[in-house]
Amino acid sequence: MFLDDNYITSAHERTKIMKTLAIRDSLQPGYVNMAVDLCSIKLVQSENAQAIFRTYMWEPHCLSIGRFQKPEREADVQRLLEDGYHIVRRPTGGRAVWHGHELTYSLVAREDHPLVRGSIAESLEKVAGILTAGLKKSGVPAVLNTGNRELSTAGREFNPCFTSHGRWEIMTTDGRKLVGSAQARSRGVFIEHGSIIFTNQQTKAIDYLPDAASGTLKAEMRELLTRGVGTVLEYNPDITPEILAENLHEQFAIHCGITPAPFLSGNLPHLKETINERRLNIENR
Repeated sequence: MFLDDNYITSAHERTKIMKTLAIRDSLQPGYVNMAVDLCSIKLVQSENAQAIFRTYMWEPHCLSIGRFQKPEREADVQRLLEDGYHIVRRPTGGRAVWHGHELTYSLVAREDHPLVRGSIAESLEKVAGILTAGLKKSGVPAVLNTGNRELSTAGREFNPCFTSHGRWEIMTTDGRKLVGSAQARSRGVFIEHGSIIFTNQQTKAIDYLPDAASGTLKAEMRELLTRGVGTVLEYNPDITPEILAENLHEQFAIHCGITPAPFLSGNLPHLKETINERRLNIENR
């Protein structure tokens, strides 16, 4: 639940935050989801929290792009918005991802936190340990990818996230990408978030590529995204995003060695103004 007045505490109460937090959000617009992630980063930067683990979903469906990408080079933005979808920029890098039937997670922590401390590769492996444990408990035999693999040509324009399999990303046992993730570090704070796919809708990103993308390239990308993506429901047709979220939060607590304090995203300081900023950033171009 989000920004229900019954859950908004006073400014004084909002500052009484325990150090390790767990946030469970349901369906929200993309600009709200990105605003919550940004405010979580600010909360850790302010040293009012050491680590925040969050799960969330998207409504309406949304295309997200990396912080270094240009929206007009990744999508026909006007047509996408006219069709009722959204587009947002992530605070992390990486490539375009379509957010539809999935569960998204984010972990924000101090860079020296034991869960993420170390090199990029080391932190990826550590966070992936939480995710694979939660997926396995949910009946999904997830494995870690031990090498980098590009299904298409590296550096190619119009190349969505799920056409590459990075080291320590989470795969199915037959080598398809199950989780697309991205990281960033800024002012002593680490963030990683990623999409855990329930139904493979990644080809929707191809539907909205700009006119500069050739028909041949679109066909190639569509084929790669069809055969290269695995889904949770293939392994457990009865699992729901809510149950998977419960299992991920449980594994987060186990890996932390403590029980995180439940926290409502609507109580994050500066959230309302950040939502307004993100809403204007791309959606109302």
